[in-house]
Amino acid sequence: MDPNALADKEACAVEKVVVDSHQLDDGSASEVSTYDPVDFDGLHDLSDPQNWTLMYKWSMVVLISLLSLVVNLAILMCAPATSYILGEFHSTNKLDSTILVSIWELGEVVGSFLVAPLSEIYGRLPVYHAANILFIIFAIAAAESISMGMLIAMRFFLGLSVASTVINPCIVGDMFREEQRGRALGIMGMIPFIAPVLGPTVGGFISQAKGWRWTFWLIVIIASPLQLLFLLFYRETYRVRILQRKAARLRKETGNHSLRSRYELNKTPAIMLRDSVFRPLQLLFTSPVVLLVGICSALNMSLVYVIITSLSIIYDEVYHFRKGFLGLTYLGLGFGMILSVHFCGQFLDRYLQRKIAAGHGRPEHRLPPMVLGSVLVPLGVLAFGWTVQMHVHWVVPILFSTLVGFGFVANSISAWSYLVDAFGIYAASATAGNVVLRNAASAALPLAGPPLSERLGFGLGYSVLALVGVLAVPISLILMYMGERMRYSGTSSGDQQGKDNRAD
Repeated sequence: MDPNALADKEACAVEKVVVDSHQLDDGSASEVSTYDPVDFDGLHDLSDPQNWTLMYKWSMVVLISLLSLVVNLAILMCAPATSYILGEFHSTNKLDSTILVSIWELGEVVGSFLVAPLSEIYGRLPVYHAANILFIIFAIAAAESISMGMLIAMRFFLGLSVASTVINPCIVGDMFREEQRGRALGIMGMIPFIAPVLGPTVGGFISQAKGWRWTFWLIVIIASPLQLLFLLFYRETYRVRILQRKAARLRKETGNHSLRSRYELNKTPAIMLRDSVFRPLQLLFTSPVVLLVGICSALNMSLVYVIITSLSIIYDEVYHFRKGFLGLTYLGLGFGMILSVHFCGQFLDRYLQRKIAAGHGRPEHRLPPMVLGSVLVPLGVLAFGWTVQMHVHWVVPILFSTLVGFGFVANSISAWSYLVDAFGIYAASATAGNVVLRNAASAALPLAGPPLSERLGFGLGYSVLALVGVLAVPISLILMYMGERMRYSGTSSGDQQGKDNRAD
């Protein structure tokens, strides 16, 4: 059976559970009872995004990756400029510098509840365009901020307007078949993760030469032409929306009003919006695998943000680097991320292809890199903290930050591909549920870094944080060995119907 057809059937089972839990006011079910289903017409149907040319699909992967790169640059370019920002706004509170960086993640948490459901109702295209335009507007407002409060607020709204975190993995899932997604997700991950190499370095030198406001103006200058290219060349990839339009066209051409997309449900717009908005939370709290993937991602990413928010402070106050060179301290983190992209992308596809050839490929075969990442991230944080505590040569903590970067990307790519494979057309909601936990932890846990390091020292303080991160190891092992059983025994990911589909 075609793996993508299987994923779609399993995703339809997800929708059935969601729909069954929301009855109409008269007590009747909101599903369509009888209709003539409209589907894609095989491998030669060019309306199916998976049948588009490789050149176009890979061009779109590069373009959405560049848009994600801009987002990551915007997050990180601000980090080495915090001392200039605090100086201009006469702030002596070190917590302001941490909040300035981490508040972004809180914005992404809120934004995920809007981006994911809207993309599953109206398609990826209009939501992505609207979010990108808002992102550019908020970046301009951040560059023109007149107070610390306004700048923090604009950083929040910049995070709120990010669409790439939730939608990019789903676009890759829309265009590529299951056994090809690992490499595509790897490339999609590689370009944005250049940001930890470029962002702080460029941000450090620009803020020293031109002022911190130019870290935001540069984002506007880069994002605007990329959005123009995206506006000109991106075509809708969400198969639900494409089939709905195809069914509407056929109804008009043939006069057969019983024609419906095979995904189409007979729901009012209000009910559809309600179901879509609450679906990320419903999946998060009713699907054990979404919850566990979210916890694992949250533990890993929050530790990465502990490193990101503390690097410039440590190398300024402990190693006494010149401010213009503080951005160079992020090179280790970025180098680890790039190495991990090359490793994970190739490994995931080859490993899954072997499993499919053997007749038992499943989404859980995406998870071995998650286990590796869950080990490397707390190990890197632990070693980073103690080498700083003992004032070891400045290059050593940077080398250990490479482990943190490698482990984080291994975990992220594994989580993306797993959720896309397991949840099909509702991957955006599953990804949003993951982002909610991940980004909330990334906004909160770094706030504990400065108090811990001040009271316990970097060694013991970061040991406590690493001990929290170790919890991701058993979680990733549970997912790898018991994830399939949890998906089928629960109420959110295919239930017995998923088992019957695999029997096909």
